[in-house]
Amino acid sequence: MTAPPQVVGLPWYDRDDYPVLLLVFSDPDKLPNTFDAWLEHAEGLEKQLQAAGFLVARAWIRPAPFAAWCVERSISPDQQARLEFANETARQHHSRP
Repeated sequence: MTAPPQVVGLPWYDRDDYPVLLLVFSDPDKLPNTFDAWLEHAEGLEKQLQAAGFLVARAWIRPAPFAAWCVERSISPDQQARLEFANETARQHHSRP
């Protein structure tokens, strides 16, 4: 019996939220300036992870809930926080009983 694929959370954004998120994030320079450029990169990364055998869970990041999540944890809304949020969300949605 093979082990189930490892779940990886991938931060995912809505087109309408993207400009606001760039203002919320403390490191907007680590993301493309446009949603379309981000989406192209994110879809490529998603395919690479799937090809490597991971189960990819898109973790939707919305401006206000993500900002609140960061405040609750006293962390900067940066790349590390986005990844942590995405993986936490993925684990919650794909946990086994």
